[in-house]
Amino acid sequence: MINKAIEKLTKEMMKMNDPFAQAIEEHLTGICTNEHIAERILQEGKSLKGACDEIRNKARKETKGGVGIVSDVDAYRIAEEYFGIEKHNAGAVNVLDLI
Repeated sequence: MINKAIEKLTKEMMKMNDPFAQAIEEHLTGICTNEHIAERILQEGKSLKGACDEIRNKARKETKGGVGIVSDVDAYRIAEEYFGIEKHNAGAVNVLDLI
């Protein structure tokens, strides 16, 4: 299931051909280390584009000088929240998932 989630994100990123989407994809694939996170990424109706749109919407609300601003850390957090990935599960690795 982990590989399927990573494949989903990577395919979406390749279609988008956007450096911003690539950074979010790399973060999400980097934390996709267990079945719980993979399930969240594979949810019906959730996508990399949706996560990027959510980040952009939040950035628009934090405009400074007419420019939407969000830090890398906040962008990654927003993407995780979009998929429903809880921080305490993001870094957890179940050894059985790696077999």
